[in-house]
Amino acid sequence: MKKSLFLVLALMLALFAGSALADADYTFDPANPYDGVMSGLFDEVPITTENGDEGTASIYLPEGLQPWTPAVIVLTPDNTTAKDFAQSETGLAWRAVADENLIGLAFLEPASGASWNLTMSEEGRDDAAVLSQLYMTMRSKAVTNVAPFSMDKTHVGLVGYGEGGAAALLFGAQTATEFSAICAVDATAVSAEAMDAAGDMLVLPFPADSTLGVVEMDVQARDVETPVWFINSAEGNEAALGFYIHAADAKEAEANEYAQTVYQGENEAVRIWVSEGETDPATIQSAFLSKTNRFMAMQDGGRVAFTTDFTQPQIVMNEEEINGEPRRWITYVPTTYDPEQETPLVLAIHGYTASAQSTLEESRWHDLAEENGFIVIFPQGLVRESAGMGNIPATCWVAGGFASAFPGADPMVDIDFINTILDKAEEEYNIDTTRIYATGHSNGSMMTWELGVYNTGRFAAIAPIGAMNTPSTAFSGDQLLPTWSFMGEYDGSGMALTEGSDNVATLSAWNEHNGTDESQPVLSNEHDGQWQTITFKNADGVPLVRFTGVLRTAHIYMPEESEAIWDFFSIYSRGEDGTLYYKGEAVTASEYVQSDSWYEPAAE
Repeated sequence: MKKSLFLVLALMLALFAGSALADADYTFDPANPYDGVMSGLFDEVPITTENGDEGTASIYLPEGLQPWTPAVIVLTPDNTTAKDFAQSETGLAWRAVADENLIGLAFLEPASGASWNLTMSEEGRDDAAVLSQLYMTMRSKAVTNVAPFSMDKTHVGLVGYGEGGAAALLFGAQTATEFSAICAVDATAVSAEAMDAAGDMLVLPFPADSTLGVVEMDVQARDVETPVWFINSAEGNEAALGFYIHAADAKEAEANEYAQTVYQGENEAVRIWVSEGETDPATIQSAFLSKTNRFMAMQDGGRVAFTTDFTQPQIVMNEEEINGEPRRWITYVPTTYDPEQETPLVLAIHGYTASAQSTLEESRWHDLAEENGFIVIFPQGLVRESAGMGNIPATCWVAGGFASAFPGADPMVDIDFINTILDKAEEEYNIDTTRIYATGHSNGSMMTWELGVYNTGRFAAIAPIGAMNTPSTAFSGDQLLPTWSFMGEYDGSGMALTEGSDNVATLSAWNEHNGTDESQPVLSNEHDGQWQTITFKNADGVPLVRFTGVLRTAHIYMPEESEAIWDFFSIYSRGEDGTLYYKGEAVTASEYVQSDSWYEPAAE
């Protein structure tokens, strides 16, 4: 069933489309704000694609789900409804796994509970589109959904049984960028013709994000590496096994306690396992699905990586009441930390609905901290009820354009929270207060811009990613504060510099504050031209405002950005009197030179 590209895109569209019945009846407890607001088994959840294909799912949400939780989607065998499978021995075992690990869970049945369309017939349902729409529905936090929750889009496993196992192999290929791992149990055969047709199809180039750029980037399903476990499923499925081995450029490796045959991808996190014998859901989850994430990245189809061990001693989980609210944050302390030596500090702030853990994993700031000997703090936004956003309560920062969405919150509450945890860090660790930096993504980017305005002299440099934010109030001081901001080509308002845009308004405000010469911008590019940067300097040639548009990327914070930003941060410091230093030399304030030569005029 190889439909036109544009029909396929239409089916994958609507990231926040849900199964609109009635607003979800959720319960939010401000005393325990991080706990999920819905729990239980929700049967016969309708899933409808924009092309009209329909499906039915059961969604199970354990009590106590935390923000940005992993999830698993289970495809049932033929002639088995999602409702019946959820009550079966295997379904109950998966629900126990969800309870134990606090993950979201969904069961998806074939069309009308009958058969999966494994020949991809034009007359049959577009099963890949229905699977993708279920994923998008689970990702959404909209109150119009039947069972909304805060799903970690980077950590969703796909499992199938019997014909559902064959469906996981076939339709998982077509939606590969949405899943961090696939497991087929007792799968029936997928024909070579079907796998080949699936491999020709274009997939979302950015995991779980915008469909923009699909045509331009031309990412075929056969080129997307995916961890896959064949349990009693390899015999008769030589085409599917070969498909995933080829995508991962995998070579045969040593067997392990779970799999008799193992193929290791060029990326060591991408493993293809083949095993015979019974394997229970708890083992599938603990040994395989829970081990990998798929993040957005500069490479097409995303970056598969091993999940982070948050129990390691370098990762310190913090939670205490601050200003009357239960607040959380993570501190990463490198193994090289010496309490006798002053240590720089980086603040890395997550986006709306996300978490401190997700930013740690996605940005890899902790790896840079380990390599370069600095401390990183990942603050956690509080879960709050919003007004007018149409979502269940979610993690957020009361900052920038989001401030009006939380009318009951003190507009300074998160500024105060971050100041408090920075104060605590300076008390507990030997922090070099001349080298404190801040970065953040999306809503966390707004928070970073706000911190620069309200705490101008506390930071030596800032790097907001994925959202611009024109200052709404006067700077707290006249200290110079270098900035480097990033926007992707397919990200929000995009990377264009156009008169009247948020990009231009924000950069102009910071150019004025930092006293740069807008008539002499410096243009450069990196990563084979994918990064296009404009830099504004002061009269002495010191770069103080920098903006990079990243071609062929969407709403993303990449490790490559973290690496470049650390190099940027490390050349700035601040004296105790507030003086900015660039490469060890004091920076003198210059007069702002305004110009409109660096951006395009507004469209007529």
